[in-house]
Amino acid sequence: MEQIQREKQTRLPDWQAVSPREDAINKALLRRAEGKIRTLVSALIEDPIIHQHHSYGNAVSVRRLGYNDHGPVHARIVTYNALKILQMLSKNGIDTSLEREEVGTLEDSAAALVLGCFLHDVGMAVTREDHEWHSIALSDEFIQKYTALIYDEGDPMRVVVRSMAHEVIVGHMAASRIHSIEAGIGLVADGTDMARGRSRIPQLLGRDPAVGDMHRFSASAIQRVDIVEGDAKPVRITVTMENVTGLFQVEEVLMTKVKASPVMPYLELCALVGDEPPRFYLR
Repeated sequence: MEQIQREKQTRLPDWQAVSPREDAINKALLRRAEGKIRTLVSALIEDPIIHQHHSYGNAVSVRRLGYNDHGPVHARIVTYNALKILQMLSKNGIDTSLEREEVGTLEDSAAALVLGCFLHDVGMAVTREDHEWHSIALSDEFIQKYTALIYDEGDPMRVVVRSMAHEVIVGHMAASRIHSIEAGIGLVADGTDMARGRSRIPQLLGRDPAVGDMHRFSASAIQRVDIVEGDAKPVRITVTMENVTGLFQVEEVLMTKVKASPVMPYLELCALVGDEPPRFYLR
């Protein structure tokens, strides 16, 4: 019996292994963060249980359902892009909802955004349908743990940041209406992770047609996504692709999220298809 158990253990995936891509994004995240946010980011990327949640959720997403990456790398890219958009909006004088309502600071908004974005897809380990609600159930213990890390006991910001992190998670599929700038940033940031690297593993599996095929095949046409300052608005998202297959990602995925986001008025969105003139969806 012990021999069988040892053999089973050797067949378990190494869910603590950190890929070179993940390591590079970890370093980029830490460079973008400072103060309490750097402390928070560092704790999240080093938490082995969160890594196991991401890894198993990704196994379900990719191997069982045939969808794109929803694991450690995706969580980090979304978090990085969310912080980037937040900082660009702030630089252009756009306050967060916590700032507008005089409830918290930009740093408090960033804390909620980091927690929500980093943990938004752990519910993929349960099911694709309504996975955002499963993400809340699975991640709330970590949200409470790490708000306690950066806020003193009794500080009301623990409640505020926890609640807003939940809104970020609930809102990332555009299935539930959201109202805050913070959750709107998380929604858009989730949609920006569409480059072909996200669909590489599902493509290599060479499996029979599955429910997530359109997502992974369209994503394979996306060469890169750039987030820069816009000409007329604070943020421009430019999606570069090698053929029109990638337009599914822009029109059906990203634009769906953008239209549901409170930050839509501050965005420009452009698609570049080969040598064709730029296609602007927002400007």
